[in-house]
Amino acid sequence: YKRQITTYAAMYRGAFGSSYAFSETMVKAIPLMLTGLGVAVAFRMRFWNIGAEGQFVFGAIASAGVALFMQDFIPQSLLLPAVILAGVIAGALWAGIPAALKAFIGVDETLTSLMLNYVAILYAQYLFYGPWRDPEGYGFPGTALFPQSAWLPKLFGRAHFGLIFAIIAACILWFVFNRTRWGFELKIIGENKTAANYLGIKIARNILFALLLSGGLSGLAGASEVAGVSRRLQTGLSLGYGYTAII
Repeated sequence: YKRQITTYAAMYRGAFGSSYAFSETMVKAIPLMLTGLGVAVAFRMRFWNIGAEGQFVFGAIASAGVALFMQDFIPQSLLLPAVILAGVIAGALWAGIPAALKAFIGVDETLTSLMLNYVAILYAQYLFYGPWRDPEGYGFPGTALFPQSAWLPKLFGRAHFGLIFAIIAACILWFVFNRTRWGFELKIIGENKTAANYLGIKIARNILFALLLSGGLSGLAGASEVAGVSRRLQTGLSLGYGYTAII
């Protein structure tokens, strides 16, 4: 027991024992919270979205594209909102592919969402090793640094405003799941599609809407990561947050 206590005490100190440790824990927690919420929306209706990692990465790609290449066309005050919105939309659209395949022609979503992860990850690598590579980066893989107007504000240490996004999203989803008709419809579809059909619930439409929301939250995680932590698209972005979110 003494060894167990010593071990858990060391784990606690490592995660929360100082302001630096706490902020680093929050840096890792933010993408896990958002991608976890994303897959929770899909799992509510027994849609096995295994693609949160790809939706996370694709959201980061879109956010980086806006930050790097639209800064001369968007007012500085609107650049950060545009970066975040681009990530949400990209993640939603990436999740919409397996959702549409499932809803309209019955393709198994586990396989398609999983395979799309690798497409997104390899595409990100192609970009920061290739056409988006910083010419002044001394050969290191990665894009140029985002302009400061596209940086997500810090809360404390390296913990950034994505934490607020995650808390707000959790509160909204709690309300949707427990206090709205749509949340009830998702639950019915997940428990019994035959009953859902009998009740007149539009299953295909709900699958699409739920997966757009699911992917949008994962895309928001990717946008928060590149705008709040790395402030560029670079190697090390994909660390398995989307897979851990499933757990």
